[in-house]
Amino acid sequence: MTTDIIKYSGPIDLNGYQQISNILKNKQSPEALLILATSGGDPHAGFRIARALQHEYGQFKILIPRYCKSAGTLIAVGASELFLDDMSELGPLDIQVKKGDEIMGRSSGLDIIQAVNYLQGQAMSAFRTYLVELTRDAGLSTKVASDIASNLTTGLFEPIFGQIDPTKLAEMQRAMEIAFAYGARLNDKSQNLRQGGLEKLITSYPSHGFVIDRKEAKTIFTRVFKPHGALAQLSLASFNEMNATINSPTPVVNMICVNVSINGANNENASAPSPDSKGTKSAERAVNENCPPAPGSASLSSPSKRNPKKRAKP
Repeated sequence: MTTDIIKYSGPIDLNGYQQISNILKNKQSPEALLILATSGGDPHAGFRIARALQHEYGQFKILIPRYCKSAGTLIAVGASELFLDDMSELGPLDIQVKKGDEIMGRSSGLDIIQAVNYLQGQAMSAFRTYLVELTRDAGLSTKVASDIASNLTTGLFEPIFGQIDPTKLAEMQRAMEIAFAYGARLNDKSQNLRQGGLEKLITSYPSHGFVIDRKEAKTIFTRVFKPHGALAQLSLASFNEMNATINSPTPVVNMICVNVSINGANNENASAPSPDSKGTKSAERAVNENCPPAPGSASLSSPSKRNPKKRAKP
């Protein structure tokens, strides 16, 4: 069985979605493996990319050689199986929104919501403390003590709550709802999230850069595997190649057909190929020789290393 291997390295944006759409016109197999290396980007484009793959293949698998953050994680939600290597990591899905007073700066959609929740907890704690001290230590009645405690708490926290912009709060709330809405729609097809997995991805991590490794990913997704055999060799070869383009300003996208088994290992101690092993070279040969590349696509190996006279084996 052949597999269309689609390699995507760089930011998730509409340019990348357009490249994916063009490449999918030349699909050669009913099976697809997306190799993704990204630090994130536009969640709307991420949703369109995952939807396009689901539309063309029904289900697709995803291999993460190293980084797959933010909008890249949203694409991973649409995959039926995830393959994460030892150094691979996903990231939380808290949507990033542009700061109104900054040219480049962005903030997490969770920031203001977490701030409000924290202040609410502190206000309730202050009120209880005042009430207990006034009734127990000062001997005041509950009614009088509660009135005084309420006034003290209001005077302490009102100036702070007054700095919260309701419009900004609503904007952040809508940003979080985008992640929930897109993630739920993608999981309807992939069926790979555990119960509460989407909510955990969006709200349960303390920072946008939090590392979600393979062990943590298994608490969120039902089908997460360590690359094994030829897939492990392909992961290593892709890591070396895509690491140079992950931070490029525009995404690098290509597709090639491969006659290779796509499987993983549940055993965390399964051995991985070394960087200089012959296995990596055999994975490159599988990609470059077993199936011809799709029109306009590149191979795993650089052109200088390929023999232009060598024909693909029938």
